[in-house]
Amino acid sequence: MPEPVFSQDVRPITEFKVKGSEIVEQVVRTRRPVLITKRGRGVAVIVDLDEFERMREDLAFGRAVDEGAAQAARGEFAGEADVDTEARRRKR
Repeated sequence: MPEPVFSQDVRPITEFKVKGSEIVEQVVRTRRPVLITKRGRGVAVIVDLDEFERMREDLAFGRAVDEGAAQAARGEFAGEADVDTEARRRKR
């Protein structure tokens, strides 16, 4: 995701109410997130849908890695048969 350009990518909520479609088009065109503020404080971020989905996948992967590391630290390992069974189940 490209880094935000604060002079262009921080917008007050009142502007979003009036120019919402234009701001969404900016996000899609630039692929940069836009921060929406209310009374000078950040309240929401508008992100391109493809970028949002990639972020969710990355987060899910990171959580799975963390869980695997925690299981390994506890000495919880699956046997080869368990792995094969789970792989076949997920292919369906």
